[in-house]
Amino acid sequence: MLKAKPRYETKRHFSPLTVILLIGLILYVISLVYPLVWSLLTSFKSPAEYRINITGLPEEWIWNYSFVFEKFTVRVWTGKTMLNVGVWQMLLNSLLYSVGSAVCAAFIPCIAAYACAKFKYKTSKIFFNIVVVTMVLPVVGNLPSEIQMARWFGLFDQVWGLWIMKCSALGMYFLIFHAVFKSLPDDFTEAAKVDGAGNFRIFFRIVLPVVRNTLMTVILIKFIEFWNDYQTPLVYLPTHPVMAYGMYQMQNTTTNGMNSVPMRMTGAMIMLIPIMIIFLLLQKRLLGNLMVGGIKG
Repeated sequence: MLKAKPRYETKRHFSPLTVILLIGLILYVISLVYPLVWSLLTSFKSPAEYRINITGLPEEWIWNYSFVFEKFTVRVWTGKTMLNVGVWQMLLNSLLYSVGSAVCAAFIPCIAAYACAKFKYKTSKIFFNIVVVTMVLPVVGNLPSEIQMARWFGLFDQVWGLWIMKCSALGMYFLIFHAVFKSLPDDFTEAAKVDGAGNFRIFFRIVLPVVRNTLMTVILIKFIEFWNDYQTPLVYLPTHPVMAYGMYQMQNTTTNGMNSVPMRMTGAMIMLIPIMIIFLLLQKRLLGNLMVGGIKG
């Protein structure tokens, strides 16, 4: 009879390098979590308590959020009169601008990359080279011309106008999608072509579900980028201020005590809520495999 081989338990040895890396990672996590916790606790303090208790727990928990929603406004010039825009309207403007621009800025490079990767035309190589060249060459001084063109086409001071302006296939994400589609076997689409499916149906019914995690990741990254952007809405949406612009104005205003640190932290927590909700809802999909399924044979 064959004797079963004894099972040897593997011993974990912690080398000095492993201990140093572990300590470094712990300190790094603390450096990320501590400012978030400090901001959350500070948002429940009064300005007077903050001056004497900067890092400790609030002695009296004050709900500053209702005060910010009620009192904080941004004054904008509509061309005829001054308009007061509150927090709710700024949040709505931020959602419309960020969600629409993120979808356009992620979906258009996806379509262009698929066309360049799967259709072997001379124009595909030319467009790919144009994308690379535009990433290398700096573009300086194009803001006045962009504003003038936006006015000509009726896109200026319109949220949907910024969505159209974000429909650009240039940039790093085009290269990411191009690499994904290049590595995608043609067997995924050949069976659909035999059944008579067109290119439009193949892309939306077969190819897009395969790369949906990559697309959703890019949309989330672009959403965070646009959510924190105040310069573009400030220039192109002068009468539709977003929450990021409101936070910029909060540190300069002197009305209603909004320039205090607890009020700023309250506004920062309000800005953080949509990002946290989206991440919690999409974390399983975003952290999943980029390529699900495959071909057996």
